[in-house]
Order: sequence, then structure tokens, then C-alpha cells
Amino acid sequence: MSIAFEQVSFSYTPLTKRQKKAGEVQRYALRNVSFTLNDGEFLAIAGHTGSGKSTLVQHLNGLANPTEGRVLWNGKDLADRKNATCARGDIGVVFQYPEHQLFAETVYEDVAFGPRNMGLPENEVDSRIREALADVHLDFDTLSERSPFELSGGQQRRVAFAGVLAMRPTTLVLDEPVAGLDPASRADFLDLIKQLHEQRNLTVVMVSHNMNDIALLADRMLVMHEGEVAFLGTPEKIFTKHAVELREIGLGIPHAQTLANQLRAEGMPLPEKLYLPESLADEIARILGESEAAQS
Repeated sequence: MSIAFEQVSFSYTPLTKRQKKAGEVQRYALRNVSFTLNDGEFLAIAGHTGSGKSTLVQHLNGLANPTEGRVLWNGKDLADRKNATCARGDIGVVFQYPEHQLFAETVYEDVAFGPRNMGLPENEVDSRIREALADVHLDFDTLSERSPFELSGGQQRRVAFAGVLAMRPTTLVLDEPVAGLDPASRADFLDLIKQLHEQRNLTVVMVSHNMNDIALLADRMLVMHEGEVAFLGTPEKIFTKHAVELREIGLGIPHAQTLANQLRAEGMPLPEKLYLPESLADEIARILGESEAAQS
């Protein structure tokens, strides 16, 4: 189901009537944010600290309501409490370090918490637990009765993630999902997210400061700066057309794209497009091969 932001502004401390009369200026964490999250897409949200990313995430399922403007879920205003409650069953939010929210004595009971709150029968709860653990590549028979606090950090994060997947959302909102993981766990978790998006056709919103991850995974990216939308478009367009502006607001571009831009500036005839390490290596090999063939 689509989510639409319509001229959304948000302030943590709205002005009182007296302050407005006194001419005080309202300070906003979000200002005039408008975009639509399309069904089945992978949207990355980027921005430096204080840019409004986390505040925006809180609006995606009605955890926060706009000071001005509207957020619509399937055409329904999330400022309405009933709509927001329904949306939270459809939009799963995984905040940073979700393993810190584990609480139950066993993995089974932790993953069961959400489905049981939905009032589902126990056989359906059990089915969802098994499915969710399989989705995050954890073995039910081996781990379901173990304490989540005995598991590795990467496994704990997968258990927390399974607890969200057991609700069977159609949209996943991930706030820095690989923060703090070691390189191997990080790569595995990103691959898991990619699989869920592609194989389950889940709509994914991922907040990330890592431009390499965004280039690899996202269909579109939204760049926030000082509470406003700085850029919205495909990673290819933003990384190739706005590299200078991204650096000016404290963000970079993917490593392969940086090298491609430098090589192009030095005269190598690289086409202007988004490069991943593999595609850049292939393109350089092609150009060098053609150059050698022309000289022979």
C-alpha cells in the first residue's frame, strides 16, 4: 500500500498562540516534505545527523503526526488513531539496534509477541514464527527454545527482525539496519534485505549513511538536509549529477563512482552512469582492451 507525504512539516515544540503573537519563529525538524512511496520499491533515505531522517521515519506509520500537512496510508490520514493502528500492522519498523528490544526468555516467545497481540490463534502464531525464523535464516529446531541473549549479535538482530516479519507487513522500514555489525554479518544482513525485497516483493525503506549500500540496493533515494528534501531520484541520477552538492551537505558518493568521476576527469572516456565496483572494472577493462587493439 502506498504512503504519501503531502507538504509535511513537523516541530517538536510547536509555538503557543502567545509565542506566535510575539513574532517568535517556529523551528522545524521537517519542512515541506512531499513524496510518495510506491508499492514494491526500495527507497533509501540519506542525510547527515540532524537532517530529519529519524523524524521522517516516525511519520511513516503514525508514530509521529505532522504539525502541518498530511501523511496518507492507502489514502487514509495517519493522524487518525484508528488508521495509524491499522497501518502499524502493515508497516513494520525496525529501529537501530533492534536487539536492544529483545525481552523474552526464549527466541520463540520473543518472535511470538507481535502475532499474539494481533489475537491470532496459537497454531497461526506457531506457523508465523517458523516462517519468520526461516526468512532470516535461523534454524527453528536449533534456536527456538534458546535465550536470545545467548546468541551472537548478528543472530540477535535477526531474531528482532523476525519479530517484525512475523506480523507479515507489506512494507519494511529499516533505520540503519546494519549499524554496529561486523563486516561478515553486515554483508549477510544486507543480502537478506535484498532477498526479502526481491523474492517477497516487500516495499522497503532503508535509512543509511552508506552510499555504497544505497547504490547497490535502492531503486530511488531521498536525500534530507536541514529537515527538507534536498534530492529525490534514482541513485544513478543523484550520484552522477549532484556529487558536488552531496559533498557540500556532508555526504559522499559511492567509492566506485568517485573513482569513475576522477578517471573521467583525467580523460578516460567513461560513460556517465552509476558504477558499482564490478561494472567499473568491466568498463575499464573494455576501454583498455580497445586501446590496445587500436595500437596493435
